[in-house]
Amino acid sequence: MEQGKSGRALVVGGDSLVGSALQVRCRKLGSAVDVTSRRPVGQQDGGTVFLDLGNPDFTPLQGGRYDAAFICAAVTSMQVCQAEPARSRRVNVDNTLELMRRLADRGTHLVFLSSSQVFDGETPMPDEAASTNPKNEYGAQKLAVEEAIEREGLPAAVLRPTKVLADRPVGVFKGWFEALAKGQPVQAATNMALSPVMVGDVAEAAGRLAAGRHRGVWHLGSSDEIGYFDAARLMAERRGLPVSLVKGEALTEAQVPQIYRHRYVTLRCEKIARTLPMPVRSARDILDTLFAGFPR
Repeated sequence: MEQGKSGRALVVGGDSLVGSALQVRCRKLGSAVDVTSRRPVGQQDGGTVFLDLGNPDFTPLQGGRYDAAFICAAVTSMQVCQAEPARSRRVNVDNTLELMRRLADRGTHLVFLSSSQVFDGETPMPDEAASTNPKNEYGAQKLAVEEAIEREGLPAAVLRPTKVLADRPVGVFKGWFEALAKGQPVQAATNMALSPVMVGDVAEAAGRLAAGRHRGVWHLGSSDEIGYFDAARLMAERRGLPVSLVKGEALTEAQVPQIYRHRYVTLRCEKIARTLPMPVRSARDILDTLFAGFPR
């Protein structure tokens, strides 16, 4: 699928954050796009194929010919993966790889959405060649797919994003914003940081990797990191909310176990910046973009 040219793409996990953004990008470029979803057939849009990687029936995809496929579907909750390793591994590793092999056999170029969780977070700014050492089951499952891609020579690019942010208020940022807007205090972690990247940039990077039929591992994130406490204060400042209501707290093991926390969260991204090229912005610049879209 050439950049800017028509071609058929498949987004596996079209309801996901990145999958939704990829659909938008493909259609803007004039590419026909099919998506898979676990939603019941009666709740699906046109061009949507039912696929549950927990118990997959690949038959509906057998007739399709795709220039590129973006593999976004997964059990993404790290806590669920940790608590249910067999079930989540069946989705995230076994059946994901089976789907990728079937697509590759028909000449489809693959882009696999991995994670910075393949590292243990003890090394500052690891590049794509750095040693991996996941400390939770989710990271181990992502790494298992990466290793199979290399071992089997699948035609795939592996994209490891850091903390992917939606282009609207969701999650912890939405909770902070709504509480501060009501004059209520919020608690933000002083011992956790994020290296944010906007979902649109992840979709753009994935699309460029597919267009160039690139292979290998690629990192995408911000050029630095910011603590959650500082991020909450920045949001308050940018939206004219009371900064004094942002309180810091050190998270305990009971609140967020160490296996889900990294000392260093920033990845080295020179490869993707140089080759595609993709912009690698500072954490504060990215958060400024996010917060600018919050309601006034």
